Amino acid sequence: MDWERTLQTATGRVQKAVEKVVSSGERSTELGKGASGDITLVADRDAENELIATISEAASVRVLTEEAGETGTRGSGLTAIFDPLDGSSNFSRGVPFYCTSAAIADGDGLDSIRWAAVRNLVTGDFYYAEKGRGATKNGRRIGPSTVREVRKAIAAVDVSRAGVPLIGRLGPLISDLKREVHMGANALELCLVAEGATDAFVDIRGTMRIVDFAAAYLIAGEAGAVVTSPEGVKLELPLDLNVRFSYVASANRDLHVAILAKLTQK
Repeated sequence: MDWERTLQTATGRVQKAVEKVVSSGERSTELGKGASGDITLVADRDAENELIATISEAASVRVLTEEAGETGTRGSGLTAIFDPLDGSSNFSRGVPFYCTSAAIADGDGLDSIRWAAVRNLVTGDFYYAEKGRGATKNGRRIGPSTVREVRKAIAAVDVSRAGVPLIGRLGPLISDLKREVHMGANALELCLVAEGATDAFVDIRGTMRIVDFAAAYLIAGEAGAVVTSPEGVKLELPLDLNVRFSYVASANRDLHVAILAKLTQK
């Protein structure tokens, strides 16, 4: 199976489907709530349909996805993890920063993810990784930045719906960053860390889901970035839609240690 080509095809079809929604004037049309509990847009549904159809044509898979929940073939040996439209709020308002992501695993945990893709649905940029073989953007190898100090770092910090105590915990980090640039599509922002456009991404709200994270996690790790829990522990997560977690991603070990220290600073 050529998973790079299959994921490229699948995410390309998503881009066309989303562009069609925009041209139809249904950018903000809602259909109700999906399996995750979030509002489902027409674009969410159409993007998900394209991913499921394309991947299912290529292989027999169990599917975990934001809108439909769990579908496909249990016991197939492969699990596809989809976030059809990451940055739905941006999309519905016309903010040009959203993506689609897809990962393929051959086991039940985060470490079993073998192939992953994220496509920027505005620019068409295609990020891809295969475990043990590095990460690429549009076919060219990528790697994170060499920034090692918090005061020189450009980082994204997700504080969406965060309470005052959590924002207080993040204060020492945010106040020391060169710039905070959270843009509302976590998978794509992890890819920015992977390619060195930004230096870190911090989300310690305890609300991250595997569908939002799986593909970009492999891409960031294969590029050379460091991704752990806020305590600095390796993430060992099941491929389960009900699990919620936090994480910190950094360009390198020195910056990672410095960021984790800021998160425990009183």
